[in-house]
Order: sequence, then structure tokens, then C-alpha cells
Amino acid sequence: MNESVIIGSSEKFLDRIKRETLDLSEVSQIKGFLRVYQYLKENLEELQERKEIMESKGYKAPYRSLARYGSTTPGEVMVEELHEVNRHSQYFRMKASAKKNILDRVKSSISSHKIAIGNLEEYATLKCSSCHKSYRANEISDFDNITCTCGLSDFQLEINESGVHRLEIIPHLPLSGNYMALMSELSPWGRESFKKVVKVLKQEKKGVVKTVSLVIRVLESGRWIRKRVSMEGVDGQNYEKELRKKYGSNVRIEFLQFHRVKPTIINDRHTRNALALAYVRFSEKFIQNILNEILQSRLNNLKKVKLYEKLVKQAKLFEPTLLEEFEDLEELREEELNRLLLENNLKDKWGHLDRELDQNLKRKALIEKKLFKGIPLTLIMWDIIKYYLSTSYDRRNSYSGPFPNLRVTLDRNQVKVFQDFDRDVVDVLRDYKKEKVVFIPHIQKVLLKKFELEQKMKGMHMKTNPAAFGAAVISLESEIPVETTSSLFSVSKKDVLSEKKNMETMGKPTNTKAKQFMEMIKK
Repeated sequence: MNESVIIGSSEKFLDRIKRETLDLSEVSQIKGFLRVYQYLKENLEELQERKEIMESKGYKAPYRSLARYGSTTPGEVMVEELHEVNRHSQYFRMKASAKKNILDRVKSSISSHKIAIGNLEEYATLKCSSCHKSYRANEISDFDNITCTCGLSDFQLEINESGVHRLEIIPHLPLSGNYMALMSELSPWGRESFKKVVKVLKQEKKGVVKTVSLVIRVLESGRWIRKRVSMEGVDGQNYEKELRKKYGSNVRIEFLQFHRVKPTIINDRHTRNALALAYVRFSEKFIQNILNEILQSRLNNLKKVKLYEKLVKQAKLFEPTLLEEFEDLEELREEELNRLLLENNLKDKWGHLDRELDQNLKRKALIEKKLFKGIPLTLIMWDIIKYYLSTSYDRRNSYSGPFPNLRVTLDRNQVKVFQDFDRDVVDVLRDYKKEKVVFIPHIQKVLLKKFELEQKMKGMHMKTNPAAFGAAVISLESEIPVETTSSLFSVSKKDVLSEKKNMETMGKPTNTKAKQFMEMIKK
């Protein structure tokens, strides 16, 4: 396919996605759920095909071929020829830039679709009305003819109350790959929140060895031959022993270099940007809807603050009828603001703002700062924490759900970014959004305990209730009662107590014979 055709058709496809409005109003019904899921799935398959075609045609490194078209050493060509070469170079540079930009948009769109699909798959499953067998949406191959293994096609949508999903963010994802345009539309507070969320998601793990480069000498036919080899990095591996297996006992290592990588919490730039944008844009809309109500309850005189803001806006639009050359428009507008404030008794003749107004303005700024910065960060941190706590190691290893490219486990360096939540932000989310979230002291300790227990469970073939297990970890590592943690994860108190008991007895003998055996070992 011609390069211009690939770029043009891809832009049209992405623009079509941008124009179409994703209707989630009926997503709680089976027909609405399947309609949205199928639409996103078909888009994703198309986008992945386009990405593969682009990468096979060198779109990942489009500038690599430009060197041959660049200017040569002065004196080798005539001025007219040099001008022609530079003109061609500029043309090919523009083509390379177009390739890079369209591939970037496609990758961003793919990440956004994966996030949306992951949230839908966590949100609900299809349950057969006859045999009650459940199916995840990704297990369905033919959406037009869904048939159960029992032979019937009567299904119901079963909402996963204990799952980690946030469908409200889907309309705010850059589904058409237009993340740069959406970032430019953020408010100043939104841009700061976006940076904070991305910073959390970029937190790096301690460097791990990915590959090892070696220069070795091998005895072949009575001669020492020098070779360069590369090996996969494995912790604690004896590289000399591995080389001897391959090249014989006479191998000698002359040079060894480790190549380390530092994986991030979400190890993909486009996924980090898409998640941060979705959570921040959703939070901005949510805050705008509740801000007046919060200010009304926390400020002494909101009417006075509203009047002040109205006068400031009026002064900014002030246009004097006659403006002399030596007069400054900004100074005239400032004088107009002072006049308006004096007229409305919001400022005294000495230039001091009304004391009550001044205090309320400062309090309003603090409230807005806390909400705009705190709500998106708290929401995404809570969702990631809840996902780690309520899923098993094996599930995260094979399926990342609403957080594509999420690290299966985190080390201490990564866990430290999950700071304790701000109590005021948690209260706002609980009171105004009815969010199931509480202040959990020492949340880092809770996460590390979960990863520690997962390590202990390896090879033990223990069957657990993942959501109840997460609730039990919180209860075990904090003073939060079981009733609260079971409500957070939408599981029964009985299941949480059962998982808590399993944790406390993990690795300990549970019957008389096992206890006697352990006593014999100790002696």
C-alpha cells in the first residue's frame, strides 16, 4: 500500500472515531454492553493491523533514511545542486514527520481502546440463564451468535460488584489518539494534576539486568579466538558456567558489561498519558459540578466571593473610550477594578480588601488546589491499589485489566509513591460521589504485605477469594474493621474472616500429626 494512502486512510479512520459519540447510557443492559464492547473491539483490531503495517514499513524510525538526502561537504557540488538537494531533504523530512505523527496517534488510540475494553471486561460478565456458566466478553468470538456450551443462547449481564472498573473515564480517553489536543484543553490545575498522575505511573523499579555483553576467548583448533556474545540477564546466574556449557572448559571472559533497565509501574508512555488524561478530565467535570456546593458549606459568605469575581471579570473587559499614547491599558483596568470594589464596599479607601472577603478568597484557593490536585490522583491510586489487592499474582501476570502494561508486582521504591490519602479528599469522594474509599493509614505497608503473602503462597496451591483476600490484608495491617473492608470490596464479612484466618495460619501446622512432625524436626 502507498505511504500517502496509509497515512490518509489512518487519519480518516481516527477522525471517524473522534466524531462518533460513545453512548454508555445502556451499558448496564446486555445489548448496550455488547454494542459498546464490539465497537471498541473492532476498532482495536483495525488499529493493530494498521500499526503492524506501519512498523513493517519503517514508521518507527522514519528519519533514519534521511542521511542520504542531506547536504554534502561544501565544494563537492555546485550551489544549484546543493539547493536542489536541500529542497528534496526538506520534502523527505516532512514525509518522515507525517509517518512519525500518525504512528504516534495510532499507538495512543490502541492504548486508550485497551483501557476502555479492560474496564468493560472488569465491569460485567455474561451468565447463561440455563446452566449459570459465566463468560467474560473477551471469551466471545461471535457477538452475533453467542451460544453457551450447554447449547442455549439465553444470557444475562451479571455486574461484577467486587471488580475494579471505572466506566466514567471511557468518554474522556483519547480514543482517536488526539491526546495532545486534549492536554492543551486542560485547565491550569488540570495540567498540574496530569503531571502528578504521570509522575506516579512513571515511578521506576530498582534497576534489573536485562542483557549482558561479553567479550570471550575460546580455544579452537589450537588457536585462541576472540568473540563477542550477548546473554539474557538473570539474577544470580553464573555466566562463566553457562559459557563453558556452550564453548567448552577453555573459555575465558575478557570483558563483561551489564545492561540494566528500570521498569515503571505502567511501562508504556501512551498508556500512562491516556490514563492520566482520562482521570484528570473526568475529575475536572466532577469538581465543576460539586464546587459551588462545597464552597457554600465551607465559606462564610459565598455571595461576596461571587460578587468579587464578577467585578474582576468586568474590569478585565473594560475598554476606555479615549486612550492616550502614554496611558497603559492594564493600569486603567486596575484602576477600574479598584473603583468597582470601592463602590461595592469590598475595599476601603486605604486599599485594603474586606477582611471576610480576603479570608474567603484564600480559603477558596486552598480548597480548589486540594480538590483539583487531590481528586484525580486519589482516584487512580485507589483503583490501582484496589486492583493489586483484589487480584492474584497469576491473574495480573496473564491479564492486566483496566491498567494495560501494569507491573505484576512492585518493589519498595515503586510502592513509596502510594502516599496516604488526604482525609478531606476522601471525605469529598465519599460524600459527593458515594465512592467506596476510606483513609487507610500506612497504605504502603498494606501493599508490601500483599506481595509478601503472594510470594509465600507460590507452590502451596491455596484456593482463595481474591477480593476477600484483599479486604483481609487491609484489616490485618490496619485498625480498619472487617465490616468496613468487606464493604470496600463488596464481599461478605464471612469470606473476609475466612481469608484472614488463612493468612494467620499460613505455613503453620493445622492438625495433630503435622504439629508432632514439626516438634520432631525442632528436636
